[in-house]
Amino acid sequence: GAGGLIRAYGGTARLALRVGPNKVLIPMSTIRVSTAASNAGCIYQSIQKHGGTASGEEYNDKGDIGVTLVVETQFLNQLKADINDATKGNAVFLSEEG
Repeated sequence: GAGGLIRAYGGTARLALRVGPNKVLIPMSTIRVSTAASNAGCIYQSIQKHGGTASGEEYNDKGDIGVTLVVETQFLNQLKADINDATKGNAVFLSEEG
């Protein structure tokens, strides 16, 4: 039965867990934000404050900047709030993953 299987393989499982590689997985979220190019510094300061990364910077013909931001999921809501505060509500969050 189940008890016999646990006794038979429990030691092997414990050994594998003890000596095997450990990997910590941290949930991450990706978001695309668009705002006036004059707010670019605010975006980069906010993402840096939360330990995230920025990539895919693009400018459109209206003078807006679009940037893809990646941050730990636990910091996403605060990041968005900080960006909204820093841009005085002039940031648009286009997509979100994670």
